[in-house]
Amino acid sequence: MNSQTIQQAVILAAGRGTRLTPLTNDRPKSLLPVIGQPILARLIECFHQAGIRHVIIVTGPELPQVQVGIRKALAPGQRVEWVVQPYPTGTVEALQRALPLLSGPFLLSAVDNLTPVEHVRTLIAHHESAPHRIATLSLVRATPAEIRQSADVLLAGAEAVSIVEKPAHPAGQHAAIMLYAFSPDIAEFLPRVQSTPRGEREIVSALQLALAAGRSIGTVLAAWRLHLTRPVDLLHLNSWYLHQMGAVQVQSELPPSVRLIAPVWIDAGVQVGDKAVIGPEVYLETGAQVGAQARLHHTVILAGGIVPAAATLHHAVLDRHGCFVAHVSEKFDTILEE
Repeated sequence: MNSQTIQQAVILAAGRGTRLTPLTNDRPKSLLPVIGQPILARLIECFHQAGIRHVIIVTGPELPQVQVGIRKALAPGQRVEWVVQPYPTGTVEALQRALPLLSGPFLLSAVDNLTPVEHVRTLIAHHESAPHRIATLSLVRATPAEIRQSADVLLAGAEAVSIVEKPAHPAGQHAAIMLYAFSPDIAEFLPRVQSTPRGEREIVSALQLALAAGRSIGTVLAAWRLHLTRPVDLLHLNSWYLHQMGAVQVQSELPPSVRLIAPVWIDAGVQVGDKAVIGPEVYLETGAQVGAQARLHHTVILAGGIVPAAATLHHAVLDRHGCFVAHVSEKFDTILEE
C-alpha cells in the first residue's frame, strides 16, 4: 500500500529517439539540450524541486555518454542510480530492471515529458491522499488525433475506469502522459503483461490488468505538457524556456557589433560573426557557428551547426547534419520542411 511520502522516481531514458533523427545521430534523445542543459537534466531538476531526492535512470547501451552529459547538471543532495536496458523491449521491462532499487511508492516518467513543478507536487499529493490507489495518472485534454498517439483514458469523476493504448477510435477527451505515481503493488501485475505484435511489453497493459482486478487508479490533469518527439519539438521546448527566462544569457565572447534581442541564450564556445542579429527566441549550443550579418529568430543552433554569412533563419533547428525544420531564407540541399 501507498503509505510513504514519494521521494523517488524512475526516468525511462533508454530510447534513441528515431523520430528525432538526424538530431539523435550523435547523441541519445535524453541529451538534447534545453537552453544549456540536457532535457534529462531539466526533468531531474523539476523532480528535485518537487521533493524527489532519489532518481533511477534507465538508459540504453549509451550509459557512459549519458552519465557524462548530465554530471555537471545534478543538484547537491540528488541521489542518482543507473540501470541499463540493452534492448528496446518496452516500458515494463525497463521498470522491472529498476524495481530492486526502489522502496515504497514512486514516480515513473518518460524522459521526453516536461510538466510544471506544481503538477508533479499535485500528482504526489493526490496519490498520497488515497492509500488504496495503485496508481495516479497524469492527464492532458487532447484531440482524437492526439489521443491516437497516446493512451485514451475514460473517467468516472477523477477515477480512471478505462485506459487504452493508441486507440483507433478514441472514446474519451483525455490522454495519459508518461508521468505516473505508483504504489509498489504495481510490481505484481508486471510479469502478467503480454508482448505486443512489436515485441514490447507496455505499462498501459499493467494498468489495464490492475483495473480488471478492481484496483483504484486516480488521475490529475496537467495544465500543460511539453514533449520531445520530433525535431520541431526541440524548437518549442527551447522557446518556452526562453520565454520563462525573458532575458539575454551569454557565456561566449561576441563582437561588439552583434545585436541581441531578448530572450536569447548563448552557451560558452559559440562563434558569432560581426553584425549578426540574434533573437528573439534563439538558443545557441556550445560548438555552434553563426556567420557575419546572419539573422536568427525563433531558432536553435546545435553543436556543429554552421549558419552561413548573411543567411536569415527563422523557426528553424540546425545541427551538424544540416537539418532544418520550418523556414530558411536560402536553399540548402539538406533542408527538411515540416
